[in-house]
Amino acid sequence: MKDLDLGMEYVIPSPGYRNVREQRDQDEKKEPEDFMYQKAKRHHVDCQDALETAARVEGLPLDISMHSHLRILDEDHHKGKYHHGLNLLKPIRMTSKHQHPVDNAGLFSFMTFSWLTPLARTAYRKGELFLEDIWPLSEHESSDINSRRLEKLWLEEVSERGAEEASLRSVVWKFCRTRLIVSIVCLMLTQLAGFIGPAFVVKRLLEYTQQNDPDLTYSLLLMFGLLMTEMVRSWSLALTWAMNYRTGSRLRGAILTMTFKKILKLKNIKEKTMGELINVCSSDGQRMFEAAAVGSLLAGGPIVAILGMIYNVFILGPTGFLGSAIFILFYPAMMFVSRLTAYFRRKCVSITDERVQKMNEVLNYIKFIKMYAWVKAFSQNVQKIRESERKILERAGYFQSITVGIAPIVVVIASVVTFSVHMLLGYDLSAAQAFTVVTVFNSMTFALKVTPFSVKSLSEASVSMERFKQLPSTV
Repeated sequence: MKDLDLGMEYVIPSPGYRNVREQRDQDEKKEPEDFMYQKAKRHHVDCQDALETAARVEGLPLDISMHSHLRILDEDHHKGKYHHGLNLLKPIRMTSKHQHPVDNAGLFSFMTFSWLTPLARTAYRKGELFLEDIWPLSEHESSDINSRRLEKLWLEEVSERGAEEASLRSVVWKFCRTRLIVSIVCLMLTQLAGFIGPAFVVKRLLEYTQQNDPDLTYSLLLMFGLLMTEMVRSWSLALTWAMNYRTGSRLRGAILTMTFKKILKLKNIKEKTMGELINVCSSDGQRMFEAAAVGSLLAGGPIVAILGMIYNVFILGPTGFLGSAIFILFYPAMMFVSRLTAYFRRKCVSITDERVQKMNEVLNYIKFIKMYAWVKAFSQNVQKIRESERKILERAGYFQSITVGIAPIVVVIASVVTFSVHMLLGYDLSAAQAFTVVTVFNSMTFALKVTPFSVKSLSEASVSMERFKQLPSTV
């Protein structure tokens, strides 16, 4: 029926409407805890729907969810913790059950990066690559899966030692421990192969050239031995890089995801500024990747230095200590440079945070800056901060360039000092001895070249881990 005065129509509520209203009234009469749980559950579902909607708007693939990735990993877990990693040790694999080719690759394909060949052919044929040409993310590289594992290790560390005494360094080491140990073993194999070739095979070749009676079989065996040592050195080094890069990507994804989740839960950021949080997510994550990719190369230096010193003493006598001592003294200098690098890194980080914060303010209030003609004042302020940051980076760069420039010269200095003292003391020096010692020094050069980069990456990662740990807790 209609109300003629108001022009409105009254509708009699349907039975279904009554049922819905009665159910809602009954829900409100329940205990408060149950009601809050139901409300939180509905809110969680709404958030999940909102996230899925946002992902679809951005064009992100939702065909395979993270839950399916976790289920796949759980299915492999009962086969063994290292089931997937052990499959990579097979020289050749023909499987194609995994989405990403790196998970289907065998040992030779993994260490030589030949699994990238189809992508390289596509890039060559098209001249450019599009998003649909790239493979889906490997289930083992997922940031969600790796962050869950890192969070589990962190919670175990906190429960054992407390929030204040918990060490993020030990947690990161546990997260990367197995892969880093395998990487260090491969690096040791690289250094041993690089040492055996010059120390034994090259020495025998030089001695063979001084003989009057040729022996074809013996000479071919020496050449084959030199070829094998170089192949082992090259392939083991390639395997080291392949494992380190993959370890670094997992660590960066895990720690950034865990940090991002922590930031999203904050109700107030306390003493942290927006610039500091942005810098943590952008710069410090890359520092962790570099530490995992380059930091383990530092382990190859001491073993080569010790082997080289023993062998040079065996070849030249007491004068062999001089050249090896120059190499060994270079490492304390690297430790000193690492302390300076960490010092400059701490100073630079605070200035970088201030600069990012200032730029964030400029972008947020650009209308008011234009309105009141404050452009010049703000630009001068930002330029002043940037100038201070540049000076600190220049100082750190000077020390870094000195160490990088000294590394190749160490071989020449060690050779000249060793041979000069050896001849001045009246000892004989044959061509085989001289060339063997020089080749041994050259084999020790790789450890010297990577030492500055390894020390720099580890010192900067140490500062980054302190910043990750100092993020405020949820309040």
